[in-house]
Amino acid sequence: MKAMFAASLLLLAAPAQAGTPTWDAIRAAGWTHHATREHEAAGTVQVYTKAVAGVDCFQGVASTQYTPEQLMDVAADIEGTIQWSTAGVSEARTLARSDTQMDYFQYLDVPGWTMASDRFWILRGHFQRHDGVVTLHWDRFENEGPYAALYQRVRADHPSAIEPPVNVGGWVYSPVDGATRIQYYICSDVGGVVPTSVQNVGTNRTLPDTVGDVVREAGRRAGK
Repeated sequence: MKAMFAASLLLLAAPAQAGTPTWDAIRAAGWTHHATREHEAAGTVQVYTKAVAGVDCFQGVASTQYTPEQLMDVAADIEGTIQWSTAGVSEARTLARSDTQMDYFQYLDVPGWTMASDRFWILRGHFQRHDGVVTLHWDRFENEGPYAALYQRVRADHPSAIEPPVNVGGWVYSPVDGATRIQYYICSDVGGVVPTSVQNVGTNRTLPDTVGDVVREAGRRAGK
């Protein structure tokens, strides 16, 4: 997902470590406009950047006709990302879910021509709803947590795959003047041999696609 890419959880999550952005810090003011991108499904996507706890973070902002709940139904559909996400998710599974939280696993099949390793993550997200605003934000599990067996299975099956050591982000859907404002946040260090500057270029380019994937699928489900 890129993450999405994307969902909400609580269970035995490890506390944030030094160098790991917190959701509150990510949401705080101080973002700098970086670029304006056009996407065929999402329209105009404004891209912002901010360094949080030493990690380069990105925010994508767009507007759509679909409601916060319609968009959240897509973002929280973990298994569905295999079909509707263009990020290359080849395996996805919801591990636990309630009205307020969700644990999930995704495996990202990175094309061989990129010379980069596949990625996977086990995340815990949190759902929040207040005054019509719907939020889903996530962080990673430590591999010795409740899904240690799954982690070990993935490592055994895909020894060259990398679990990003930093993977924090979220979706915020806010009703504004008859439309919905989309805010997508991602703070990620994917690890491996790829330099951070190259990772950032990739995130900057693919962020509008992440936003657009959700908008496109919300439209498909709405019959538009």
